[in-house]
Amino acid sequence: MQWAPAIFLLIFAFPAAAQEQQSQADEGMLPTWEVVEIAEELKAHVNGVQQILEQVRPKEWLQDGAPQAYVDQYENLQQDLAYLGQSADALAVKPDKLTIVIDTFLWLDRLHSMLGSMTTGVRKYQSDPIADLLDSAGSRNNGAIEQLKGYMRQLASSTEDQMSIAHEEAQRCRSEIVNKPRP
Repeated sequence: MQWAPAIFLLIFAFPAAAQEQQSQADEGMLPTWEVVEIAEELKAHVNGVQQILEQVRPKEWLQDGAPQAYVDQYENLQQDLAYLGQSADALAVKPDKLTIVIDTFLWLDRLHSMLGSMTTGVRKYQSDPIADLLDSAGSRNNGAIEQLKGYMRQLASSTEDQMSIAHEEAQRCRSEIVNKPRP
């Protein structure tokens, strides 16, 4: 009969944790479908930024006195866009996985800051209209950054609550097993 507490945990504690998560969803946590929409928007955003970056020619800026750092940054930006796209794909598949949400947020935040610097270089060494396009693309990130930041906090809090409930139930079951009189 040592399995009874474990069965109890599976039957009663985990549904309770799921019910807790549902009540948190009712209290303002972004629904999964909205997170999937954010991921889809990010993938579209990545494609849009890549199209704009196809017009950027930082190697040509070198003859005008631009630092090599812009060329390096451009190459890093291309890689980071690919990583953000992969992370957004993963987020669309597993929107409730905290590590994926964090990765996506961090890639998006990095892209946002790098776009600002690249925009400065484009404006100085190439073209104001292209710089305006990059600036506009960077501004479109603001909403997604804030949404992901809030969702990340909500998901972390929900996960902590679930773990706390599971831990308390495991300790209660452990105590029950330890204190049970031996036959």
